[in-house]
Amino acid sequence: MKGRVLAWALFLCVLPIFSVSAGEPRYGGVLKIIELSEGAQPLGAPWEVRGIDTNLLKPAVESLLREDIDGNYHPWLATEWKVDQKNHTVTLTLRKGVKFHDGTDLDADAVKWCIDNAISAKTVTGLKGVEVIDKYTVRIILERYRNNILNALSGSVTSPVSPAAFGKMGKEKAMWHPVGTGPFKFVSYERGTRVAYTKWEGYWQKGRPYLDGMEFLLIRDPMTQQAALMASGAEKVHVLGTTSAETASVMKARGFKVLSHYEGTLCLYPDSANPDSPLSKKKVREALSYAIDREAIVKARGFGFRLPANQINPEGRPGYVKGSGLGRYDPARAKELLSEAGYPNGFKIRIIAQPALVDRETLVIIQRSLQKVGIEAELEFPDAGKYNAYRFKDGWKHGLLAQATRLLATTNITYSFYFHTYGGAFPSLKRPEGFIEKLEASLSTVVPERERMEELTRMLIEDVTVIPIDHSSEFRIMQPNVYDTGYFEWSGATVFTPERIWLGQ
Repeated sequence: MKGRVLAWALFLCVLPIFSVSAGEPRYGGVLKIIELSEGAQPLGAPWEVRGIDTNLLKPAVESLLREDIDGNYHPWLATEWKVDQKNHTVTLTLRKGVKFHDGTDLDADAVKWCIDNAISAKTVTGLKGVEVIDKYTVRIILERYRNNILNALSGSVTSPVSPAAFGKMGKEKAMWHPVGTGPFKFVSYERGTRVAYTKWEGYWQKGRPYLDGMEFLLIRDPMTQQAALMASGAEKVHVLGTTSAETASVMKARGFKVLSHYEGTLCLYPDSANPDSPLSKKKVREALSYAIDREAIVKARGFGFRLPANQINPEGRPGYVKGSGLGRYDPARAKELLSEAGYPNGFKIRIIAQPALVDRETLVIIQRSLQKVGIEAELEFPDAGKYNAYRFKDGWKHGLLAQATRLLATTNITYSFYFHTYGGAFPSLKRPEGFIEKLEASLSTVVPERERMEELTRMLIEDVTVIPIDHSSEFRIMQPNVYDTGYFEWSGATVFTPERIWLGQ
């Protein structure tokens, strides 16, 4: 275990090395990024955008606050905030002089309109409404105080876009044409292929941005991605976002800068809430866990960038519980448990992969491991729209979602995002008895408390609510002349700092 803690610490230590600037920033250039995103959601309506497509919003649409990797909050479009725990409110003071790309003001009415949309869309939870106090002050009314509220105000779903743009263009067009306050203005959106932005001269931070524009290229094939990084001239790509440890290893060997950070844990989410599913039985979930050789997966597919997981949190992170037996490889015990559960001959299930974020070959190894204990697993690789329907709306039957579970700023936020029922996520997943009440109690403290978070982790382990596989990384592989991206300085991999990025010679 000590080796794992050291590996995690060393992994994090690479960040400052690559985030240091080389001299004074230079102006000019169009940054090309190959992103993990699908490019299938309406970027002009942030309250409608879920998951990795939020990456594509950042050049044009900014958040009210920014949350760093340690869970600290920083002013952004809101310069001050006051949390009134007793009266269940948060009062925001907005930055004056900020304009949307259409020239209209960022003001309290605009912020209220955007948050009201998020409340209606049920993509932000725990908020009852918004009051306008004056032109630059809003008061957000909470259902009750929770210590993850500022995280919601740092996220994409509450990020302001221009209400006037919706009135002028009409809802259908405006939803696909983001008009925010960011350093870059929207140019075009070829769904599933490309998103382009150009520099906005009216940006509220004087002297920024440094780039002339940004382009996101949505390329899936690893060989095509690598070729684009190796290209020259107009075809050259500057940044590749990937979860492929293999690609990171190959490109690092070729001399590219590689930023990496343990951003998530690959977990299998069973359809345990469906009473007719084998996975509704705890012994079956335990059997699946025993059947999977995590060490072999990491050895075959980790390339030095992944660690076996016996819980969602890596060791050393608040909320981690020592001494967990979950994650041990024991196929003989798996067969015993299947027999005890009434499935001596196994059964058939599906494993449904989250797009872009789950390594296909890892699932093939899991598929083979399960086959050895009599479980026949069919692999399904849906697009983002279908996967989101499984995850947020329709649920899934007789199977598991292979989900990259992001490690957010605190364990409270992570568990609230993935396991609380108020967000509607994972409708086929049964939570441990009493878990939601314990989670609410953990969220109700002034700041997150380690003991409460560890108690929640123990409940998930004991119930085998999800089956952790490995602690995985996200990577940003960059040309040597790319500086000050802000990748992995903030709590989510979907956050970076486009206003700061510049290209050297």
